[in-house]
Amino acid sequence: MIKEYAAGLSNRHHFGKVDDIGKWAGMAQDTFMSLWDYDEHVVDYVKKKQSLSGYDGLIYMPHELILDVDGTNPENARQKCIGLTILLDELMVPYRTYFSGTGFHLGIPGAAFRWKPGADLHMKVKECLRTHGIYEYADPSVTDKTRLIRVVNTLNSKSKLWKIPITPSELNGGIEEILELAKNKRSTHKWETLECEPVFNALKIAKKDTPTYGDKVSLGRNPDPIWYPCIQTMLEGISFGSRHATALRIAAHLRWRYPESMVRMMMEDWRKRVDIADKPFTSEEMDNIVTHCYEGHGGRGNNYGCNDSIKDKHCKDTCILYRTKKSQTLMDANEMEKTLVDFYTRNTDPINLGKLYGKNFPIYPGEVVILQAPPKSMKTMLLQNWVNSFKRPTYFMEMEMSPRQIWSRFVMMEKGWDEEELRQHYSQYKNGVAEDFSWLTVDYNSCYPQEIAKRIMMLPVKPEILVVDHMGLFKTQKYDNNMKVEEVSQSLMEIAVQNNIVVFAVSEITKQAFHEGMDITSARGSFRIAYNANKVLSVTPYKNKESDDNMIKALRVQCTANREKENLDVTLNVNGTRIS
Repeated sequence: MIKEYAAGLSNRHHFGKVDDIGKWAGMAQDTFMSLWDYDEHVVDYVKKKQSLSGYDGLIYMPHELILDVDGTNPENARQKCIGLTILLDELMVPYRTYFSGTGFHLGIPGAAFRWKPGADLHMKVKECLRTHGIYEYADPSVTDKTRLIRVVNTLNSKSKLWKIPITPSELNGGIEEILELAKNKRSTHKWETLECEPVFNALKIAKKDTPTYGDKVSLGRNPDPIWYPCIQTMLEGISFGSRHATALRIAAHLRWRYPESMVRMMMEDWRKRVDIADKPFTSEEMDNIVTHCYEGHGGRGNNYGCNDSIKDKHCKDTCILYRTKKSQTLMDANEMEKTLVDFYTRNTDPINLGKLYGKNFPIYPGEVVILQAPPKSMKTMLLQNWVNSFKRPTYFMEMEMSPRQIWSRFVMMEKGWDEEELRQHYSQYKNGVAEDFSWLTVDYNSCYPQEIAKRIMMLPVKPEILVVDHMGLFKTQKYDNNMKVEEVSQSLMEIAVQNNIVVFAVSEITKQAFHEGMDITSARGSFRIAYNANKVLSVTPYKNKESDDNMIKALRVQCTANREKENLDVTLNVNGTRIS
């Protein structure tokens, strides 16, 4: 693929590879590149026509599609850009943020669109972005077939400021800081890879007439009702039993839009309206809720998407995000048939767990495997052995063990070391072994199950495997354990399907199963887990009763539920950290 590069608008038609952008960055003048990618046909066309005007060839989706956000002034553009980032967060589309010298650019992954190269690709994208409400914030004209976009780290001659990458925190920090940063070019920020599922496919969806967002900000009891009727409904008041949970959602929504002092004032006004004499809702409680919205999740703050269980109760079809959400989940017969065509023609590479033991037990992308086992049964070590054997890109959510413990195990099973050899290596540390684990990312921070999808999108490489250890450690608003497990297991199934990945999740077992043996009903939550899983594996430990140490000498791994035909029943020997 090639792009057009231009040293100013009057010096166009320089064609080079997509990767040649580095040769044009850093120039102290207006420097541009084509929004779209082209093939070699464009060069012949320009040689013949001496212009790109009327170009009739194919255009290709770039790796990063730029959305242009302008305003009456830089601060106005910043506010609109924040609004667009909020919308993209709701759509679960990752983005990169740039200050263009006068306004802002947002780069989104080309992989978010479903269409192949074509002469009318720009029209499909434009209509799709319009349907999803993107143009309530961005300039719709910046989708033209021959559109140029300013190259990052080049000078804007109009403002005498540079186009620079900025972080989300800098975008939300204030325009003065951004303008100061833009006085000089900036080392390109180390962004995560822009990848996501093809979520934009809304051409078949009829768009209802909706008023434009414009520059006017709604406050008080009418916060953008066209876009967020769920918030509007919650602001009008709710029942006693959900006041705190609802307050968290409202405050999390408002904190991205208004100064903290205003958020606290608005939430205090809402508290007074839902306060009940015999069931008080105190100012101190509300203050703690708002503080948590800003400081929760390791300082990142709270942010609840459309799939949140509380917001979903108030979801209405008048919201444009409602139509977007449905467009990602509703499928007609042709689309369902295409899933089978894709499955049988793309040579889907399953994770064949049985192959490790001379068996056949394939696990396909989009499947959830529940691993149920009693406490202290080496279930985590077993999962570590599996993913270390597969060496597929893995996101390992470990919420029980420390980084030292989990890393020690991985190193010992990879190198075949015992604890003494591990100690000697790291006490005389010279050469690390981290390069052997480039496929692994470990997360030690618990979260709400609805947040997992966003965490996956933030990873530098999209995982093929998600490991959850264990399901009972997720945060939820459910007090009943069965309901909690049901929510978590349902979320994991959605994550597996939407991200086309394999999910291994550890589940606690009931006391009865611990004493009487495991079957499909053994996991806490009973049948609900089996309903939301493609496969259920039971792990039974066998201890060495003849030895004084009473250590586990073997594990029996048995399939107790499978939606496919394959079965698995193997007994594995335990040798240090290796299980085979």
